[in-house]
Order: sequence, then C-alpha cells, then structure tokens
Amino acid sequence: MKRYAGLNWLLPFFTRRFHTIEGLENFPKTGSYILAVNHIGSPDPMFIVAVVYRFTHQPVIFVVYDKLIKVFGKKFGYEWLGMVEKNENQPSECLVQLRRELEAGNPVGIFPEGMRNAAPFVMPGKTGVARLAHWTGVPVIPCGFQGPFTWTVSQAIRASLSPRRNMALRVGTPLIFPKRTENQITKDLLTSTTRTIMVAIGELAGMPSPY
Repeated sequence: MKRYAGLNWLLPFFTRRFHTIEGLENFPKTGSYILAVNHIGSPDPMFIVAVVYRFTHQPVIFVVYDKLIKVFGKKFGYEWLGMVEKNENQPSECLVQLRRELEAGNPVGIFPEGMRNAAPFVMPGKTGVARLAHWTGVPVIPCGFQGPFTWTVSQAIRASLSPRRNMALRVGTPLIFPKRTENQITKDLLTSTTRTIMVAIGELAGMPSPY
C-alpha cells in the first residue's frame, strides 16, 4: 500500500487551519531527519504532517499513542499512515524501529515532551530524540506548534472539524549533533542535547523552557 494513498484531498483542509506557517525551507526534501515538535492536542500529528508533506512530498513516520494504533491496527496504521506505536511499557522498541527508519532514509516525527502539554512553557523533554540524533547523525528539525488543546475524544473531533484558522507552525534551522558510538552516549550528553532541542522548540512555539 502506498503511504498516504487517497488522502491528498484532505491536505488542503488540514493546512488551511494555519494562520502562520514559517520556515518550511528548513526541511530537507530528500533523506532522513527528525521532526521534533511540542505537543498540544490529539490531532496534532495529522495537521503537522499535512503541512510538511505538501512541501516535501515525503511521508513522515510519526510516533503516536498506542490507543490510536488500536483504531487503525498496527500494520495498516504503519503502512498507510506512517504510524509507529509508542508503547509506554517498552519505549526502547519504538526507538529501535525509528532508528531503522532513519537509517533507511525516512524522516520521523516525535513529540519530545512525551505527552500533551497545555502549560505556557515546554516540558523538559525525554531523551529519545537526542539518542536517535547521536545514533544516526541525521539533523533534528525543531518546530513550534500552536493550536487548540484537546484531551478527550470529543474535543479532538471538534478541533479536527473546526473551520477556524487557529494554528501556527514555525520551523527552525536544523540542529546537527555528532554521531556517537553506544559507549560514547552518556546520560550527561543526552541531557545536554535534549535541553538544546527543547530550548529551540520552546522559542519557536512561544513557550520558553524554564528547565
């Protein structure tokens, strides 16, 4: 199955929700990268990916909550929509799969905060993005997203169907971190790299990082 097949008609609907889109030229049009963005509501991935795909024509493999995977099924969700399950009980499995995708030349998308965040600041961030960056050496593209906060299914549906132009996406310049061997990837290195990424995301999202 071709990824995103039959969804072209939806892309204009999703992208017209944005009143501001800046920095798309920072996305490579070929090759792999890590899209790292703050997380506000359940529908965030489809709006963000719609913007990126219309510009790069590259499907993005995006990490999503395991309950969403159950709606589409793991195989169908991955092959059609590029969904990779985030299993809270076995987080390393997700990273191993994303590493394979990056090494195969595919872009991946992750919410480093790990969960939806309605606070006026970005959370400290988990170290998965930093680990992938040092494993592979591919660029991290920090993005700041602004949109409606949603928590429940009904809120997510209303946010998805709303005609309001109440979203913004700002894409920063690529962050390059040196590729390291496993024994060179220390806790301090992951913490430092994650902080650099989260500060960049916070500045783009208008949500300063206090950590």
